[in-house]
Amino acid sequence: MKTSQKPQTQVQIIEMTPKDAGKVPLCGHKNPSKETYQHKFQWIKKRMSEGLKVKMPKTQDEGIVGYIEYVPGEHAWRAVNAEGYMFIHCIYIQWKRCKGRGYGTLLIKECMKDAKNADMNGVAVVTREGTWMVGKELFLKNGFEEVEKALPDFSLLVKKFKKSAPTPSFKGQWDNKLKKFGKGLTIITSGQCPHNVTMVNDIVQIAKDRYGIEPRIVEYKSYRQAQNAPWPYAVAGLLYDGKLVADHTISGTRFRLIMEREIGIDVKNKC
Repeated sequence: MKTSQKPQTQVQIIEMTPKDAGKVPLCGHKNPSKETYQHKFQWIKKRMSEGLKVKMPKTQDEGIVGYIEYVPGEHAWRAVNAEGYMFIHCIYIQWKRCKGRGYGTLLIKECMKDAKNADMNGVAVVTREGTWMVGKELFLKNGFEEVEKALPDFSLLVKKFKKSAPTPSFKGQWDNKLKKFGKGLTIITSGQCPHNVTMVNDIVQIAKDRYGIEPRIVEYKSYRQAQNAPWPYAVAGLLYDGKLVADHTISGTRFRLIMEREIGIDVKNKC
């Protein structure tokens, strides 16, 4: 486990290594015996050969209090064109305990440092106004600019080091890509988000028991598949009859609401 002392008092940035299974939390998952933890950790190990880095701020009193994951843009697991940039997949801070301490900015600067050391054009990230993903405010205050939007509330933000560099963009053509999935219920998943394990298990069971539906599971196992997804987030979602009905990881309860209230599916054997 590599560490480097930062100027901020009693704060270290820890960089995950392939030997750190069970030693550090992953996106809030702390128990290495859980399937969610192992699924994510194995995904990280495979992606490290593509330049993926995971770093975390650690304080003496509170331990690890956040997480950032980034990778060279050509290997990004989002539906973006970001070659020549470092791309941030996700960032989080334990806000209730650590809000206002500057840890988010600290992690972004760590990413920017690595991007500059690699002589990249800058750093890019996808944010959104809705649930699940980080909002754009943290990045705007760190010098990022919004360069493109996508429905319903996704934004592509960029911090350029070289003004003449090409600007990252969304892959687009969302509707055409959605049509390829055809009729029925499709779950899109990947190892990029540990919560996907629970989502897939819950939805498969509910779909069979409650609606008599056998869902199709599509697991993206490469960045190329993720970059060709029919919406920006790419790595977790739900499609029904070729339409995107959930654009991030959802719970079993949310799945039932979508099926019954939004799509209008009847409950199997309802009395």
